[in-house]
Amino acid sequence: MADVPPARSPGSRVLVVDDERVVRRALQRVLERDGHAVTLAECGKDAIELYARNWRDLDVVVLDVMMPDADGREVLRRMREVNPGVRVILSSGFTAESDPSLTVPGTWLLQKPYTPDQVRAVLSYALAGAK
Repeated sequence: MADVPPARSPGSRVLVVDDERVVRRALQRVLERDGHAVTLAECGKDAIELYARNWRDLDVVVLDVMMPDADGREVLRRMREVNPGVRVILSSGFTAESDPSLTVPGTWLLQKPYTPDQVRAVLSYALAGAK
């Protein structure tokens, strides 16, 4: 990713799913400052319901992998039942090297803690469908 400068894609619609309020709100501020519309979900169950109702209105999902009520990979599986082409950025404190299960085809990884520039870069790749 370091070879390609992050491009801003204002106007995208993003569902942010994270059980930690401070993380949800911080990510919301970064995304909204860049012109994106943000919907928040604090648990996997809410995310699945929101996605099922609104998937046509969402461009990408930022999904925490470890939540108390649901594993992010299970939430992703359920979202793919609704829309096999869902674009998902998995968010985790682990790396793909330390947890190979984070290497999920058709997803991008945003490792915690992350900076606004890292969020922008991964979002840009996800919106473009590039790795």
